[in-house]
Amino acid sequence: MSRLVILTLGLAVCFFYLPIIVLGIFSFNAASTMAFPLSGFTFIWYADLLGNEAFLGGFVTSFLIAQPVGLLGALIGLMAALAVTSPRMKFRAAFAILVLVPFLVPKTVLSIAQAMLMSWAGLGRGATALILAQTLVVIPFTTTILAAVLVRLDPRLEEAARDLGATPWQSFRRVLLPQLSVASAAYSIGVILSLADLTISMFLAGRTQPLSLIVASEFRRELKPDLNAMQVAVLVLTALIVALTEINRRRRLRGRIAHRRDYL
Repeated sequence: MSRLVILTLGLAVCFFYLPIIVLGIFSFNAASTMAFPLSGFTFIWYADLLGNEAFLGGFVTSFLIAQPVGLLGALIGLMAALAVTSPRMKFRAAFAILVLVPFLVPKTVLSIAQAMLMSWAGLGRGATALILAQTLVVIPFTTTILAAVLVRLDPRLEEAARDLGATPWQSFRRVLLPQLSVASAAYSIGVILSLADLTISMFLAGRTQPLSLIVASEFRRELKPDLNAMQVAVLVLTALIVALTEINRRRRLRGRIAHRRDYL
């Protein structure tokens, strides 16, 4: 690896992760002002965070909204991925472009359009509208993840199951679905994107107050140390979701390998 590549990689890592490290450092700073030199080490801002009803309420709201977004995103993404990778489907390229449109359209434009559509449909603003709108944004990501796995699977396995008398649903459930352990990753991506969303929440949350709106509101008024602790807590939660997803994926992979060894 050349020095230029190492230097570029180092600059990229600093650009992305140095602000997060500084954020974490100041979340343990004893002073109420965020400036160097540090005044001491303390957990007081995390203690204040646990007593902050607005934060706890926003966290619970965001978590409850993120669950159906992750599930719907993974389910619809799986159906879209099956359609995109199916050789029997006509106009696959056009359908793939249609699926990717929510990713290509600026979020502000998309949010305004979704707000107008929700109002026309009589849903208004609130948790239901927010779940539907965030799911639409999540679908391109989940479809891409699942389609990348589907194209690498051997289609002869399903054909063999059909030749042995399995119905399309049985071949899907017993042959194809067990090989899609990455579906849990698609679900996690949906949850993380929902937790991190701000733009759509600003237009469609209504009286619902997810954590991203609370953080943005606090940031506009005053940059307080407990806000740093709040961001660190969200980052830890996101990292925990990713870690649990990876552990679950590896556990399933080891189970499949052990099953194949026993079969052989």
